[in-house]
Amino acid sequence: MSNKLIRVSPIMALLLLIVGCYPIGPEFVEDYDATYTIVNDLSFDFADPTRQTYHLADTVIVLTDPGTSPTDIQINQSAILERVRTNMNQLGYTEIPEENLANTADYLILVSVNRTDNYFNIWWGGWGGWGGWGGWGWGGCCFFPPMVSTQNIRVGMILVDIVDAREITPGSDTLPEVWLGLGEGLFRGSQQNINNRALSAIDQMFRQSPYLTR
Repeated sequence: MSNKLIRVSPIMALLLLIVGCYPIGPEFVEDYDATYTIVNDLSFDFADPTRQTYHLADTVIVLTDPGTSPTDIQINQSAILERVRTNMNQLGYTEIPEENLANTADYLILVSVNRTDNYFNIWWGGWGGWGGWGGWGWGGCCFFPPMVSTQNIRVGMILVDIVDAREITPGSDTLPEVWLGLGEGLFRGSQQNINNRALSAIDQMFRQSPYLTR
């Protein structure tokens, strides 16, 4: 799989900043969750009836930013892999579980997770340019010097890659990825809550990709 630089999507970043400024907005952390699917190769024929099998890698890859320890991302790995397997089987595919037979499968499926810290500064105070208010002739606002508050939006992601196993070139630095499912949301809440939201994101990825059905 090609290297990925994971960052919070522009749409989510804008939503978080807007909601942070106004009291009316989503009430629960899962209300910020979003799921995307991407077809990497528009010419790929997902309807090819000869593609019936897949091999699911037995480890969830942990992608982290520099300075972030993989141990900071605690997931129920077996539950996540089982949910991907269930969705693929329900779509009509047959799993080839044996690692030594992986190269005989039509698809290779890789699952990875990521946590990203997004820092931003909020300025408070300073001299304003109101020029007066309420007839009192105030020449400025607030206080000086200004104060800076640093905030962190911590975002978690889960990615499911479907790779064309027939086109894998031994020794190559990249994999022929044909489909990507990505679920992202605030990395907040209990561990059970985060894992449940990850499982829901996986279901949604496949639900919004009906063309994968056999």
